[in-house]
Amino acid sequence: MIRTIIIDDDDIVTFLQRKIVSKCELDSDPYAFKDAEKALDFLREESDPDINYLIMLDINMPKMNGWEFLQKLKGVQGHERFHVVMVTSSIDRKDKRDAANDPHVVDFIEKPVSSRHCIKLKGIAKLAPYFEEN
Repeated sequence: MIRTIIIDDDDIVTFLQRKIVSKCELDSDPYAFKDAEKALDFLREESDPDINYLIMLDINMPKMNGWEFLQKLKGVQGHERFHVVMVTSSIDRKDKRDAANDPHVVDFIEKPVSSRHCIKLKGIAKLAPYFEEN
């Protein structure tokens, strides 16, 4: 089983991503956090150790940006069960290179997220087993 966590400081983006994630059957009721630190607290203290998590992470956020979140994620016990999709409006090639070099990052999506992106996520090797028909 895999659960989805959306981390984005924009309420409209979060609302739309939740709708698309649900409609595309990635997760019927994804978690959403406006604050990356609160998402880390959830992963440290409340996440189910038997469940993997797909984290849709914005890069540009106040307080803690996506890169800082990724660094801190490595310190969370059981972090190997977290799969991150960078979801951003950034067009900086360095962001794409940095994402490609992080072992947690499975994809890099430019906003807005679409159903086409969700279908692609279901086909990524690390994620595909969670979406196979039983």
